[in-house]
Amino acid sequence: MLLQTRIILFVVATVATVAALLLGMAGLREDAADRHARDLELARLETAWQLAVADAAAQADQGLGRIAADPEVAQALASGARGALARRLEALPSGLTDLNLFAGNGDLLYSSDLAPEPAPLVGRAPLDALLAGQRLPGGVRLAGGRLVVVSGVPVYTGSNVSGAAVAGIGLPSALDALRRNAGGRVFAVDRDGAPIGGQIDPLWSVVHPLVQPAARAVTDFADAGHRYALASLPVADLAGGRAATVLVASDVTRAAEERALWTAGYAAAIALVLLTALALLLAYLRSSFATLDVAVKALLDLSQGRSTGYVELPAGNDEIGRIARAVEVFRGVMRDIERAAGQRDRRLRRQQRFIRRQMEALASTLEEEARTALLDDLRQIEMETHDTDTAQSKAVNDELGLLALGFSRLATRVGTQQVQLVQLVRDLREALEDKRRLITLQQELEIARTMQLTILPQVFPELPQLDIAARMQPAKEVGGDFYDFFPISEDRVAVTIADVSGKGIPAAFFMLITRTMLRAIAESGVGPAETMRRVNNLLAAENEQSMFVTVFYGELDLRTGVLTYSNGGHNPPLRIDRAGTVTVLENTPGIALAAMPDMPFGERVITLAEGDSVLLFTDGVTEAFDADGGMFGDERLVATMAALDPGLGALKRLDGVLDQLHRFVAGAPQSDDITGLVIRWRGVAPAAENPVCGAAAMV
Repeated sequence: MLLQTRIILFVVATVATVAALLLGMAGLREDAADRHARDLELARLETAWQLAVADAAAQADQGLGRIAADPEVAQALASGARGALARRLEALPSGLTDLNLFAGNGDLLYSSDLAPEPAPLVGRAPLDALLAGQRLPGGVRLAGGRLVVVSGVPVYTGSNVSGAAVAGIGLPSALDALRRNAGGRVFAVDRDGAPIGGQIDPLWSVVHPLVQPAARAVTDFADAGHRYALASLPVADLAGGRAATVLVASDVTRAAEERALWTAGYAAAIALVLLTALALLLAYLRSSFATLDVAVKALLDLSQGRSTGYVELPAGNDEIGRIARAVEVFRGVMRDIERAAGQRDRRLRRQQRFIRRQMEALASTLEEEARTALLDDLRQIEMETHDTDTAQSKAVNDELGLLALGFSRLATRVGTQQVQLVQLVRDLREALEDKRRLITLQQELEIARTMQLTILPQVFPELPQLDIAARMQPAKEVGGDFYDFFPISEDRVAVTIADVSGKGIPAAFFMLITRTMLRAIAESGVGPAETMRRVNNLLAAENEQSMFVTVFYGELDLRTGVLTYSNGGHNPPLRIDRAGTVTVLENTPGIALAAMPDMPFGERVITLAEGDSVLLFTDGVTEAFDADGGMFGDERLVATMAALDPGLGALKRLDGVLDQLHRFVAGAPQSDDITGLVIRWRGVAPAAENPVCGAAAMV
């Protein structure tokens, strides 16, 4: 954006801000004047209302004077003679419609209200003041459901107060007096907002929605092309509360029009002054910047190499004159630069011919690919040095520049070729070494896999009481799961399944250690719980790798089918009876082995019925995932077991579970070792058969 445009925009913004501030201050001043005028109007109307109430009270005082001065009335009040008092008042015209006469003790002896129990016009406090000899100033009072202006005087018998006379004038008389005193259109509502005066005025339909009975305020509204100011005055009761609200609507149409005219004139005057100042300033800026534009054009011509043109610039000591002198100096510098550029071009052509001959001679010593690349670099250097705008040309600024650049490219090519050759030889050696190590590692892993599968029982003995089958599918070449089945006495066999934390070679070694310890301690016949406790202490004592193993270990009595077991943090096995009902074996106290030493382990006992099967498995079965991330889960495993034929043998039952598992994962990568073991109790063998033989066959 041009400087001239920025200055103009700044000036316009400044003028607009000043105008807004002036108009805002004018608005604030008018608001303050409005508030002051409203306060004055309310004060004027309150004074007019007090005068109106005083006028109505004066009317009541005229009649009260005649009654209070009558001796017979005073005598009747002193004696409490209601009948004599009523007869005298009938003969004594007073012109009062609401009248109360009270005895000296405060009893109401006479009321113009003919109700059986008329309500007095004043309360007890004003009455006590009257009976004490004080006059009651005029005020509004709600009596008998009507609003009246009340006035009262004491009645004397001699020098003593014998009673009091109170008179009331209807509120309309006070409203008429207010209309005469204040002008405008007068309305009145009671303290609930119901109209009690002025409702026949056509303006009432517009005023009524604006009424706020408890508010002392002035509200503006319009009707039939006129503007009105509606003043709301709460009227106090003699008892201190709010008895009614008087509203006065004054026509302010002419004042509003004059105010709008003055406001528009003020705004127009401000706008005219500011626009005139802005126009003068813009004219001055345009004339000043016209000369500066000529100087800028001359500078642009010089910056683009057009130093032969001539521009006449004003001389002087002001800013424009100094710019003109600077332009002349710049023109001389440009001529010197053009002469130097011609000399540089000639040197550059000589350098190109020399470098081409040298580089072509050096390129002949390189291989075909490097030679071709070097000659391409030479052609590129020649093209870029002819272009004065390229970074290549700007970097060559003396006789040695192009020579240094060419030989730098040549050295880079030769060095790169040497580095690539050395790196290629190194990569080939490392690849051969990696391949040798990989082959060795694969051979070792295959040996470890074969050893692991050889250690685990693959063929189980044929026992008349028991059918057993097991499978393990490691997730890697070797796994951390294991199962085992071995005799511990002539009529007891051990069955176990375990899952070592982690996978691979470390897990396989830890599995081998655990299996060896478990066999060695179990054969001592100390029982499942004690066997687990001892194995846990041995593993925890030398567990520098912080590994652990979950183990389920049980001992089956071949004479009775009683299975005593202990569970160390492993998945609880499933029991399937002949009816196909699947139940989960109850857990025993205990945690994973090698986690913490000296931990207690519990054991439980179940008796297998003929045809019962028990499935031992690792979490690789229940935590197998399909391609969508869904897990096989405990519920699906239970449902799979229940769906199989209860009469299946151990091997077919285990294969059925694994087949269902493989269909579920549907080729998804195996994330953990999958191991399962099934035992099926056939029942107690006949006495002629010796279970010891079967046990010996397993060794």
